[in-house]
Amino acid sequence: MSRQAWWQGADGGRNDLVVVLTALPLEADAVRRRLRDVRRHVPESGTVFSVGELPGVLPGVTVALGVTGEGTREAAVITERAITEFRPGLVLLVGVAGALKESIGLGDVVVATRVHAYGGGKETAEAFKSRPRTWDAAHRLLSLTYDLDVEWPGAAPRVHHKPIASGDTLLASRRGTLAALLDERFEDAVAVEMEGAGVALGAHLSETNALVIRGISDRADEHKQVADAGGSQEAAAANAAAFAAALIGAYVSVRPPASPLAPGRLGAEVLAARLGGPVGSLCFGPRRTLLAAAADGPIRCWRLDDGEELPPIEAATWMPPRYGVRVAASPGGGPVVVRDGFRLRAVYPDRSVDLGSITYPGDLYFASTGSYALLSWATSFTLRSAATGADLLSFKAVAASISADESTLAAARGPVSGGRHVQIYHLRPGEPPAPRGRPIELHQVAGMALQIALSPDGAMLGCMTARWAGVFDVERGVPIMPRSGGGDVWSQIFPEAMSLVCTPRGRLLHMRKGHVLQLDLNSRDDAPFLPGGGGYRRLVMSPDGLLATGHASGWVRVHRWEE
Repeated sequence: MSRQAWWQGADGGRNDLVVVLTALPLEADAVRRRLRDVRRHVPESGTVFSVGELPGVLPGVTVALGVTGEGTREAAVITERAITEFRPGLVLLVGVAGALKESIGLGDVVVATRVHAYGGGKETAEAFKSRPRTWDAAHRLLSLTYDLDVEWPGAAPRVHHKPIASGDTLLASRRGTLAALLDERFEDAVAVEMEGAGVALGAHLSETNALVIRGISDRADEHKQVADAGGSQEAAAANAAAFAAALIGAYVSVRPPASPLAPGRLGAEVLAARLGGPVGSLCFGPRRTLLAAAADGPIRCWRLDDGEELPPIEAATWMPPRYGVRVAASPGGGPVVVRDGFRLRAVYPDRSVDLGSITYPGDLYFASTGSYALLSWATSFTLRSAATGADLLSFKAVAASISADESTLAAARGPVSGGRHVQIYHLRPGEPPAPRGRPIELHQVAGMALQIALSPDGAMLGCMTARWAGVFDVERGVPIMPRSGGGDVWSQIFPEAMSLVCTPRGRLLHMRKGHVLQLDLNSRDDAPFLPGGGGYRRLVMSPDGLLATGHASGWVRVHRWEE
């Protein structure tokens, strides 16, 4: 049985169900008061959930509310049960917590940017040595919490985006050993509670997004019982529930359309031609042309409107196949950028401009538009001006991509962290690349970002790893179509082997062991859709929906792509 994408329901449409968990009945009451048409749901596990609709947001948004009880172990078990039963797109832990900092007031709301599980450690004769675990909140969720329109039950509290500490001990004194441990080793935590680490673990094991939202009901000191008796828990729980309701509304508003995205398909063949050797380089060029080259050249060119072959671009020097000719260009205009041997040059209709030398002629990655050339060796990338040959940006990354309209550069930064942070840059001719907002963070269990690809207009970002695949909305930094299961081991070692393509409407095409496949959101097993079996070497798409393929047999073909 195929596993559906996390945003899909049983019928293949989007899943707007959100699980909200609380530890205490009074916290659950604060959430339940915001629901309508609440009904009781008891799965085979025996855990009781209240399922209802959340008014004021998109129709059909369902909330499954459950009570975990106190403690991290109980919270982890109930979290996994809830995810197994409902397969939600999001899990929220909502309730109360104690403040650890004087700057955090009673009634304030803390959105946990990080959850520290402080309980693990090793006891020696000299001292207790902590072995904590920490879970970072997903950027895609945090980004929605900074500008929410919340209908507060009373005066608007302050909202803090800070780490919290979580463990199985109820802290009711600032004079004991636990308070000292938190102050010494978890100094960034502004609140303490007893279930967040369990929910974070359960969501992590189930590959589900989760966030902890806490209202402050006391100061985790000797006056806790007095504060609770004064109604502080009810007020704090009501504030946390109000914030959670606003977040759910914002979350479902950026989800994909209600109908599932149908797969694209090949249309009519536009061009077919054969090179003298395996296709080593392939791109769409200015004035509706296609350029292709084998390792030893020449670079052949065809006009797409009528299939006429134009005069070739001769290679400047012969190099072994590994260091062979590479060509890149932009359908929007500008020069054809050629890398042959150690040199890089821009070829115009009437002249050729030297763009400088290349440190390593065996670059594993080479891409270009009319204004930019993107080069790499291993994890060292350079963005070079195709007009002057000047280096505009150098960075370490696992993979990078330029949009066809030259508006956007995406870089999967941080080789040590596996390229999980994709930085987006604005590109404007004549200006240095400018970072745009916070990096897009891939799923915590996604693995290394083997390959990324921007859509032609830079609005969508396709990502694929050996364990995960999906498309992100670049502007919001949120996933549109994620799915577990990605590329292959060969792609993990040689990123260009995947030849990932993000189509104008956000579908992902990729290569695996010479086969061209389309990402299937409902299955980990993508099916080849191009004829002729394996042997494909290159895959590229034009902004107007033409798909070009290059084969080991030397065949170059162009088809219309229908979405």
